[in-house]
Amino acid sequence: MNMDTLKYLIEYFDLKDFIANNHPLRLLGIFITMMVLLVLAHIVCSIIEKKIIKLTSSGKTDESKQGDEDDSPKNLSRIDTVLFAKVMHSARLLLYLLIFGWTLDQLVIGPIYHTTINVLFTCLCTLGAVRFVSAFIPFYFDFYFRGHGKTLKKTQTRSLMPIIQGLIWAIGLTFLLDNVGLHVSTIIAGLGIVGVAVGLAGQAILSDFFSYIVILLDKPFQVGDFLELSDGKSGSVEYIGPKTTRLLSLDGDTIVCANASLTRGILVNMGNIREREVILEIGVAYATPMPVVRKLPEYLMEVVNSFPQCRYERACMLKFGSANYLFQLIYKVSPQPGGLNAFMEAQSNVNLAIQEMLNNRKIAGAYPTETILLNNVTPPPTPPEHKQEKQEQDKNQHGEKKTAAA
Repeated sequence: MNMDTLKYLIEYFDLKDFIANNHPLRLLGIFITMMVLLVLAHIVCSIIEKKIIKLTSSGKTDESKQGDEDDSPKNLSRIDTVLFAKVMHSARLLLYLLIFGWTLDQLVIGPIYHTTINVLFTCLCTLGAVRFVSAFIPFYFDFYFRGHGKTLKKTQTRSLMPIIQGLIWAIGLTFLLDNVGLHVSTIIAGLGIVGVAVGLAGQAILSDFFSYIVILLDKPFQVGDFLELSDGKSGSVEYIGPKTTRLLSLDGDTIVCANASLTRGILVNMGNIREREVILEIGVAYATPMPVVRKLPEYLMEVVNSFPQCRYERACMLKFGSANYLFQLIYKVSPQPGGLNAFMEAQSNVNLAIQEMLNNRKIAGAYPTETILLNNVTPPPTPPEHKQEKQEQDKNQHGEKKTAAA
C-alpha cells in the first residue's frame, strides 16, 4: 500500500454509504460485544496469571529473594514471576488484537477498505506474535532449568537468548515485509553480499563468535568451572563472551582467552567432576610397634569417614621406604557448592585430622634416619714402603738421642 492508495481511501470515504450498510443499532451491538470481550479477556488473563503464580510458587517469590544467594531446589519457585508477567502481557495484547480484528471483520465496508484493514491487522498481529514468542522462549527455558534446581540466569543458555530473539524478530520482520509487498528476496541478496564482505574483513572476530556459539551449545565448561589450558595456565571461569572468555587464576590475575583457542586446544575441566579422588602416601617409622602398624588402615578409615563429604576407598602398606613403612590412602570427595575451593578445603581438613590422629596415638611419622655401629676395629696394616721409612726414621731419632747423651 503506497501513499496514493492511502490518499484515495481518505478522500473517497463515504460516511452515508457506510451508515447505510451498517445500521447504528448493529454498530452499537458490535461495539458492546467488543467491550464485553475485552473485559472478559482482561479478567480471564488476570485470574489465570494469579492462579499459576500461586500454584507454582513455593512461598518465596523472586522479588522477595533479591539478595538471597540460596538457589537450592527447595527454595526456588517453579516460575520466574518477571518473565511470566512479560509472557502474559504479550499474550493479553495479542488477544486484544484478535478481538479488534474480529470486530472490524463484522463491519460491511468496501473491498479496498477491507483489504487495507486486513494488511494492517496482519502487521499488528505479526508484531504481537513475534513479541509473544520472544518473551515465551526465555520463560520456557527458565521453567525447564528450575525443574532441575537451576535458573536461566545461572546457566550459559542465557547468553543464547539475545541471538534466538534476534532470529525470531528477523523471521517476523521478513514475513511482515513480504505481506506489505516489498521484495524480500532482493533485500536478502543484498544482505548476503554485505555479509560476505564483513566475513572476509573480520575472520578472526567471526571465528571467535562461532566458537562462542559452539561453547554455548556443546557446554565443555561453564561459569565457575576450574580450567587448565594446554599452555599450562589455569583458573576459574568468570565470564564467557562473544569474543573472549575470562579466567581468574589462583594468584588473582585475569586470564583473557580467545574463544577460538579454547575450542581448538586441549582443556582439563576440573569443575564438572562428580567425585574427586585423593591419593595420599603416609610414612610410619620402622620403630612403630607392629600391632599399631597393622591397625593403621582402620585408624585412617575412621578419620576419613568422620567427614560426611568424604568416602573411604582403601588403605594399605604400599612398600618399604628408606626409613619407614609407606602406606597409601585413597578416598573420594563428593562435589560441593564451592567447587575446587571446597575440595581443597576438605582435603586439607582430612590431612590435619590424620596428623592429629598420629599425634594422639604417638605414631612417629617419616623422617630420614642413619645408624652408625661402632666396634673394636683395629687400624689397617701399614704398607711395606711406609714401614721401611718409619724404621729409618726411628733409627735416626735413636742415633740423635745417643749423640746428645755423649
